[in-house]
Amino acid sequence: MDLRERLGELLMIGFMGQEMNRALAAHILTLQPAGLIFFSRNIRNPKQLAQLTSDIQELAVQELGRPLFLAVDQEGGSVARMGPPFTQIPHAAVLGMSGSQLVGNYYRLIAHEMNLVGLNLNLAPVLDVNLGEVMERRSFASDPSLVCQCGIAAIEAIQSEGVIATAKHFPGLGRTHRDPHHDLPIISAERDELDHFDLPPFRAAVQAKVACVMTAHTIYPTLDPEYPGTFSRDILHGLLRDQLGFSGVIITDDLEMGAVGEKYSQETASIAALNAGADLLLVCNDLEKMSQTAEALSHGLDRGLLDPDGLTLSLGRVEKLREEYLEPISFADAEAVATHFSG
Repeated sequence: MDLRERLGELLMIGFMGQEMNRALAAHILTLQPAGLIFFSRNIRNPKQLAQLTSDIQELAVQELGRPLFLAVDQEGGSVARMGPPFTQIPHAAVLGMSGSQLVGNYYRLIAHEMNLVGLNLNLAPVLDVNLGEVMERRSFASDPSLVCQCGIAAIEAIQSEGVIATAKHFPGLGRTHRDPHHDLPIISAERDELDHFDLPPFRAAVQAKVACVMTAHTIYPTLDPEYPGTFSRDILHGLLRDQLGFSGVIITDDLEMGAVGEKYSQETASIAALNAGADLLLVCNDLEKMSQTAEALSHGLDRGLLDPDGLTLSLGRVEKLREEYLEPISFADAEAVATHFSG
C-alpha cells in the first residue's frame, strides 16, 4: 500500500450504535481508521460489548487486513464509560490518597475486564498534577511525586494485562481553571515550575515505557507562545520526543473540543497536529467531522502541507504498537465474559 492508501491509519474515531450493522461497517471501511473509541452510548453490558468488539475485529481483519485499536476512557470516578457490572473504581483523587499499590490493583482489574470484552487501549491514566480546579477529581494528587508513583503503578498494571496505557494530558493540564472541552486554556507557569511540578509524571511515564501519550489543547507561553500543546512542534517533538525521549505513539485529545474550534478549522487542526508530531488524530462524536478530517489528510498530502516522511514515521510507530499489542489478534471470549460477570 502506498502512503495515500494508509492515511486512515492516522485516525482514531468514534461511532454510533451498539451492534455491527451496515452503517458501522461502512463507517469502518470508508475511513479505514487505526482504531475506534467507545463511549457509554456504545456499551449496554459485557456480553453485548464482547460481541460488538468481535464483530468489529472480524470485519477489520477480513477487509482491512489488520485489527483495530479499540479504545475507551476508563479512568474511574466520573470518567468511566463501562458502567456496572464492570468494576467501578473511585476517582483518581481518592485513589491517590489510598496509595500506589491500590492504584495498581484497581487498574489491573480494569485492564483485565477490558481484555475480556475485546478492548485493547485505555485512555488513562491522567498524569496531570492538580494545581487548579478543572482536574481536581481526575488527578491523583497535587504532589508530583505521588502522581509519579500512582501513574507508574497504573501504567504497569494496565500494560501487564496486555492493554495499552495512555499518559495524559501532556505537558500537564492540572493548573488550568478553564475546561478545554469548552475554552482554550492558557497556563502561564514559568519553565522551572513546569519542570518541577507538571513534567515529572510524564518523564516517569516515559521511563516506565508507557505506550501512548495524549496531548493537551492548552497554550503554555513559556514552551510555545503561539501554538497549543496539540499543535506545537516545540512541545510534541522538541520536548516530548527529544528531551523526554518518548518514542511511542502520540494521540491528540478530541479535535472537536471547543479549545480547538476557537483557533482552528477541522482541516487546519488535523494538518497542524500531524506536523507538530502527533501520530493519531482523535475525533469522537461528529461523523461529518470524521470525514472532513480524512479528507484533510488527503488534500494536505496533495498540496504539500504534510510531510510524507513525517507521516511515514507516524505510520511506523502506529504499526509497531499494533504489532506489539494486537498481533496475533485476540477476540473476546464469550464464555470467559459470562463466567467473570456471573458473580
